Amino acid sequence: MSNPFDTALVRIGARLLMGGTADVSPEELTDAWRSVWTGPPEHLDRITAAHLAADHAGDDLRALSPLARGLPGWVRALQNADAHLLCEAVRACTKASSTLAKLLMERADAGMLTVLMDDVMWDHWVRAGGIAPAGRLGEAAITLSTVQYLLVPGWAEDLHRYQDRMDRLLAAPTTQHRTTM
Repeated sequence: MSNPFDTALVRIGARLLMGGTADVSPEELTDAWRSVWTGPPEHLDRITAAHLAADHAGDDLRALSPLARGLPGWVRALQNADAHLLCEAVRACTKASSTLAKLLMERADAGMLTVLMDDVMWDHWVRAGGIAPAGRLGEAAITLSTVQYLLVPGWAEDLHRYQDRMDRLLAAPTTQHRTTM
């Protein structure tokens, strides 16, 4: 993405935070992303096609989004979360983000990146804020991950599975071919 603070994306993001996915049409969101997207256009086309197919099947993928109910939904989810589960979510998301950063900064090679990117969590977590930089942006990334952990069905299990994969990659000798992990 060339500019995450692009006006079109910020305006859509603000509407998502205030009112959730009901306040932003899929087309508006896709157009905002297209305005800043620097990757292959087929990635956005694939996401759009998945949403259209789900709509035809009677499913609303946007309802699964942590932003489905906007910021008020996030706040309610965090307020209503069991304290033990909330602590578990924060710990798991912080650990996963730290492990990912360590892998990418210290151990990155083509084989390891292939293993990481060939997992659904690359798209569901890493691209959406899995790397938490120091400061407020990092805190926001951990918060988003925590909300996903608490609200998205199957997300916590997928994060734990991905954490196991990252731990194995981190423990593997650097000369080992990692595509078998």
